[in-house]
Amino acid sequence: MNLFRKSSISSSASSIDSNQSSTDASSVSSKGIKPTELPFLNNSASPNSRILNLSPPPPLQAPQFKRSSSQSSDKSNSTSTRRASTTSTGSGSGSGSNKKQPAPPPPPHSSDEESESEQEDKPNPPRKSSPSKITAGVAALAVGTGAKSSKTKSPTPTAESSESEESDDDQPQSTKKAAAGISKKPVPPTKSSSTKSTTSTSKKPIPAVPVRSASPESFASSTSSLSEDDDAFSLAPADEDDESVESVPAPPKGKAHVGPGASEGRARPDPPRRKMSKAARLAEEARESPANARPAANKALNQLTFEDVKLSEQDLREDIGVVWKAMHLFLNSRMIEAEDICTSAADHRLYYSVGYALIQTIKSLATFEPSDLEAAIQCCKDSLVITQLLRKKDHGLLESGIRLAKGSTSVNSIKGMTTVQRHAELIYAECTLLKAVLGIIYSGDFIAFLKEALNMRNAYSIYRVLAKYVETTDASYGGEDPTLDQDFRSGVFLGNGLISVILSLLPSTVLKIMEVFGFTGDCKYGLDTLMKGGKWTAGRKEPGMEVEREGIRRQVCDMVLLVHHLVTASYLPVGGVDVPTASNVLHYNLDRYPNGVFFLYFAGRLHSTETQLKDAVDAFHDAINAQREFIQLAHICYWDLGLVSLAMGNHQKGYECFNILDKESNWSKAIYHYAKATMLYEQGNSKDRNQVNTMMKNVPDLMQRIAGKSIPLEKFVARRARKFVDQGNRLCLPGVELAYVLNCIQMSPRYVLFETHLDQVSGVLADLHNVKDPKSYGNGDEYWDDFCLAHLLRGIILRFIAHPEPYTKPRPEKPQIPVKEADEQAMISYNNVLKHAKDIVHDNHLVWFTHYELGRLYEAKGEWAKAKEQFEMVMSGKMEGGRGKTKGKVSLQNMAILRSNSALNTLREKGRI
Repeated sequence: MNLFRKSSISSSASSIDSNQSSTDASSVSSKGIKPTELPFLNNSASPNSRILNLSPPPPLQAPQFKRSSSQSSDKSNSTSTRRASTTSTGSGSGSGSNKKQPAPPPPPHSSDEESESEQEDKPNPPRKSSPSKITAGVAALAVGTGAKSSKTKSPTPTAESSESEESDDDQPQSTKKAAAGISKKPVPPTKSSSTKSTTSTSKKPIPAVPVRSASPESFASSTSSLSEDDDAFSLAPADEDDESVESVPAPPKGKAHVGPGASEGRARPDPPRRKMSKAARLAEEARESPANARPAANKALNQLTFEDVKLSEQDLREDIGVVWKAMHLFLNSRMIEAEDICTSAADHRLYYSVGYALIQTIKSLATFEPSDLEAAIQCCKDSLVITQLLRKKDHGLLESGIRLAKGSTSVNSIKGMTTVQRHAELIYAECTLLKAVLGIIYSGDFIAFLKEALNMRNAYSIYRVLAKYVETTDASYGGEDPTLDQDFRSGVFLGNGLISVILSLLPSTVLKIMEVFGFTGDCKYGLDTLMKGGKWTAGRKEPGMEVEREGIRRQVCDMVLLVHHLVTASYLPVGGVDVPTASNVLHYNLDRYPNGVFFLYFAGRLHSTETQLKDAVDAFHDAINAQREFIQLAHICYWDLGLVSLAMGNHQKGYECFNILDKESNWSKAIYHYAKATMLYEQGNSKDRNQVNTMMKNVPDLMQRIAGKSIPLEKFVARRARKFVDQGNRLCLPGVELAYVLNCIQMSPRYVLFETHLDQVSGVLADLHNVKDPKSYGNGDEYWDDFCLAHLLRGIILRFIAHPEPYTKPRPEKPQIPVKEADEQAMISYNNVLKHAKDIVHDNHLVWFTHYELGRLYEAKGEWAKAKEQFEMVMSGKMEGGRGKTKGKVSLQNMAILRSNSALNTLREKGRI
């Protein structure tokens, strides 16, 4: 037993009352589980067997990789790429400090492509075990029984041995091939790590729950020697000290760089391509064409008049064309050029102003710096000043009363507007919505939340009226009315689709309250509306919208679709998920913006969704290196790289990712700190004990508030950190638990679920079985909390092995466990949690998530009525043991409700209930 992880557990406990066995047996038998399936009633079960009779795997060598110098020392005067990782915790970039000078694109991967392709086609073979032994081994841990198997300590790899031996934790029985890693920085030939790794000829067995012996401090001692079988990755960015990287001076602020010759503000030229589609060619021509940006008015906003901002329809078209160029540049990671174009006339031109406000909003949401949020809110207010001067004025008391009551104008009033006034009305709704969202985040108090909520209602009402106007106009024309330009249409589609999709995620009880205030949510309507932006249809690889006619907000509609299908769907069981359509949308936009950080990120999400983690890591690294001006955009990719590490059970690399985020990002210091501590704790190195203890103690002090309320996930990690301290610096399965809470365990390939996560949980259950008196376990009230957590995680892992998500690409294709047997054993674990729900002392949220997971299991088995019953039980909160002794909400209660609500809506959409 690892003393560091379970130091406070006494295994020399007295025997549990024999009456407990008969009580448990009758309870489970009444739920449809045969008594012979329970290990303490099945004498044929081997006492030393682990679940599924897993044989000890070969030793795991902790792969080491070299950190870039930019992440090991503070380079305050660097003009190249990334910030130093030694930046003090809590510091961030202001709105002016976000711009970093451009650098050439990183060199391509240096890897053995031929051997990689050969290995990729070979799925991991399941371990060979006889059916009788599998059944006995599974039954041996149905309620946590089975003696501890003997454990031998894994030898600590040296720097020399780590270069000569490869990591075998993903596919231990297959012949391992060498690879040079997938770092974006090529390994110098003088480094010893540039040579190919070879498989060690001597293999020593290690415990089923491996203990990584290499500490994070050893990362900088050698370069990476990683194999594709690991789905391994290197976090070292492009070399900052490379002499080929030229330092480019910063362009003067407010000056737009026009034409191919104005290279000062350009991030980098687009990568050459041999064959380009028409859409890609036109996008590149737009990026390289002269901008013809308008000059600034040099007049204070409060002094502007209608004469200063007035536009003819021709002026409007010309301004949209210039901002279109900025949009093409921005989406292809040429951020500074796009920003300079928009700032050139943002003080008095409508579309310049809203373009600059959008860029500042993205920047502020990436940094979460108060100064950036304040600057973005001010940009939105400036845009609202210009739109107010251009909007149609109310005429008469009646129309003013209607606007005040409904929060917007009427369809007839929209019909009487000019083209410029309609665009001003649309942009007014856009900027009001952006300002409301930013204001809620920035203010942090409930009064401001109510104020901005009313502003959101006003924006939503305008969007609904504009949508009704478009529908009425098209119906009168008998089709798509050509008098309504696509720039206006795409904005109407974007606003209505986005708000409808977001509102559809809310629980039905909350949505009914919001409907009183005029809000409605419909996921299908929202997705269909967003598809209209590009005239996408399911199954088509290209949109129906001609590229010459597309609206300026069409690409943003595509990005919202990708967020729903590839990001939101990974956290909630939402309806309408269509991964093949998302793939078509993504590849179409990647062809147009091959260096675009946003679409490269979505490519990583697509591969993660399909459990192709090696390809996901490649895409995330491409996104990180795509641009260096707004380095905070790379934090999104580092977060997902951390999730990939959790999914693979690779805690060393997970620590690396969360450490970068903890030093550089301000999104959630509490979550980053807890994740770092968890990664170190799971590695089990005794020399890291003091560091883990210190980090856990600091987690509760790092919590923040939004709209006066604590963030639920931060409250959860703070409670886990306090529990760690109260239990004598110990937690049960914190890595697997965090992977489930962050919803990345479903990214794990089958062979990782089977050989890593399931094996670790089974080892903990075996150790729990050795405790004969629960009161002697830990502080005396910890046993049943750990028992129920381990069984919940066991059931979840078995469900994903037997029933992977429909859009994944399972590896291996055939589950290592028969589906029926996995379902039965998952049911046993869930029933064990519910049976001992009343014995849980602290972690009552386990009961909520057990009912939710039980519903998902019934759903996978096609038992819709039972699934509905479990989901509704979570929605109502009426369940035995769901509250315990707490009077308020339990941890992650809202998360369980949101997941259950989404699962119920999915069943309704499919016509199952």
